[in-house]
Formats: sequence, structure tokens, C-alpha cells
Amino acid sequence: PIVSILLALIFLKERFNKFEWLAIILAFIGVLYMTIKIGEFPFVSLLLAFSFGIYSLIKKLVPIDAISSITIECIVTAPAGFIYLWYIWQQQQMSFGINSSSLWLIFSGAVTAVPLILFSAGARRIPLSLTGFIQYVGPTLMFILGIF
Repeated sequence: PIVSILLALIFLKERFNKFEWLAIILAFIGVLYMTIKIGEFPFVSLLLAFSFGIYSLIKKLVPIDAISSITIECIVTAPAGFIYLWYIWQQQQMSFGINSSSLWLIFSGAVTAVPLILFSAGARRIPLSLTGFIQYVGPTLMFILGIF
């Protein structure tokens, strides 16, 4: 979320009020504290943060509707999946058959598509910085549910 907010500040020239700046600073301090506490630089976490931040920025800038953009994303990423499947097949590690894990995996793809389409539609309608702030709602609610 911090990356999305920073990208909104840099590329979209969005402005923040003093409470939003306070939230950004507190979030940054929290991330910095966690990084120091872990004791090593979080390369994977930063890669994920920047990749989703850039994804959000592209969603904001490209004037394509949600269904079309998800379709294009699937077309672009499908070759990587097919190459991976071919590799597994060549290594003779591919297994066939339908079991409960396979059904859950197929179902997870369908369930994941709905939030992606909704995110794609919403990203065009609200400021990118607000998208970044909203991304804190999910983890905060999970934290609250974990306590109670």
C-alpha cells in the first residue's frame, strides 16, 4: 500500500492532507521497524510491493474496461503457464486425475477472478492513493478478527 501511495504522489501528482501524511509516515515507520526487527533486507516483500504498486498504476493509467484488461492479462501470462506445464511434462512429474485438491485449485481460479475484475473496475474510478489506503483495510480487519 505504501508503494501505491508513493507512486500516486510521484506519477499522478496526487496531494495529501496532514492526516494522510501522518498515516503514511506511521505506516512507513511500521515497515521500517519490522525490517529492522527481522534483521535482513526484505527483497521478496519489496518485489511484491513494487510489482503490485506498478500493476495498480498501470490499471489507473490504461483506459481499458475491467473485463478487457483481465482478458489481456490472461493472454499475456498464459504462455508462461504453458511453458511451465510443458516443463513439468518433460520432467515426467505431471499427474493426472481429479481429486479434491484439483477441484479446490480450479475453484480458486474462478474465485480469484472476481476480485481482480472488481479491483480493475475500481482502480479506474478512485485515486491511486486511496487505493493504497484501502489496501490496509483487509489486514487491519484480519488483525482485529485475530484478537477477538
